[in-house]
Amino acid sequence: MFQNNKLNLLISIVAAIVLWAWVTMAVNPSVDQTISKVQVDLVNMEWLYDRGLTVDSEQSYSVDVVLNGPRSEATQLTASDIRATADMTGYPKGVVDVKVNIIVPSGMTVVQVKPETVRVEVVDRITVIKPVRIEYQETFPEDVEPGFVTVMPDEMEVAGVAEAVDSVDYIRVQVPEGLLSEEPKTFTLEAVPIKKDGEEAYNVSLSQDSIQATATLCTVKKVPLIIDQVGQADETIDITELSVPNTITIRGTEEAVADVTEIRGKEIDLSTLRDTTEIPVEPYLPEGVEVADRSKNLAVIVEVQGIVKKEFEYTAEQIEVAGLRQGLYGHVNTGSVTVMLLAPESEIESFAKEDIRIFVDATEIARAVEAFEMPVQYECEKAHKSITINPDKVRVSFNGESGNSSGTAKQSEVTGG
Repeated sequence: MFQNNKLNLLISIVAAIVLWAWVTMAVNPSVDQTISKVQVDLVNMEWLYDRGLTVDSEQSYSVDVVLNGPRSEATQLTASDIRATADMTGYPKGVVDVKVNIIVPSGMTVVQVKPETVRVEVVDRITVIKPVRIEYQETFPEDVEPGFVTVMPDEMEVAGVAEAVDSVDYIRVQVPEGLLSEEPKTFTLEAVPIKKDGEEAYNVSLSQDSIQATATLCTVKKVPLIIDQVGQADETIDITELSVPNTITIRGTEEAVADVTEIRGKEIDLSTLRDTTEIPVEPYLPEGVEVADRSKNLAVIVEVQGIVKKEFEYTAEQIEVAGLRQGLYGHVNTGSVTVMLLAPESEIESFAKEDIRIFVDATEIARAVEAFEMPVQYECEKAHKSITINPDKVRVSFNGESGNSSGTAKQSEVTGG
């Protein structure tokens, strides 16, 4: 009896196998199925990166895959059910053919891959550091703006082919609308490479996918800006314009800015100026206050021009004896003086000797004096930096009318003229 049971069990198992095979072959037969445009992923790219290489990021790769399996399953497959990869390990720079490997669902077998390889261009990989820039997806009222902003990191590596990397201007991180408040908040933001035309760059890789940012919604306030000027401009230059901003906009918590009535900036040392330039304003800020965005680029505008030297020689007869009392005549005994003129380049060419009046002041001389040393003075109405006279003193004799000599008479005529 026991043996009969075992025989019956064996017959049942065989019958089930035969029935399954019949159903499989007759009802759900094995068929070949072609899946088109299966995307090929390049793997082990790190091997290339470590050697300063990458692939042309503009390229994409796909193959057609012929599979065999039960019709009920094979006919339901799509390209997303199949994974195709090309291993980049070991390939040099240049155009190379890389074998495609296929992974298929259980129960399926690969009959054919068309083509069996993909043609890949291996090129040099460059890495460039680009700044991270935070942007906001909302518009703020005039009296508030984001402040005390930090991003970590504030720079990122952008890698890829030279042309693609060169097109990237900065890394953008955007703060969603309504996220900021008067209390500091820290959040994680997606990092997106942005090209010089403002569009997103898709064909480069970043050193990381996101950044940590902290920001506070601040109150803004405009206050007077005071910047002192110290020192004297060097004699070799002439400052034609010195434009100093007189207000600055600050930001901070409402309490921090409430008591701020003015901001002082770092003084401008005129003695250090040499060229036309813009000097960024360096404000001294109280704790809890920083410069608002609208005043970030405040600068002192300095325009200068060079100072040029020109010399004139004046003889004794050309030095005027001014302020003589009636009946008194003066005569300069020193042979000549040299006048050194320093004037802006724009003025120096038009200067003539006659534009500078050289004289001694005799208003205090009341009587004839045989020889008297007097300082030489000048008058000049045209723009100039400085005038130096050498020697700066001359000897002058003063005679009454009866004591006139021919030389004195000539001097008197000059004085009268």
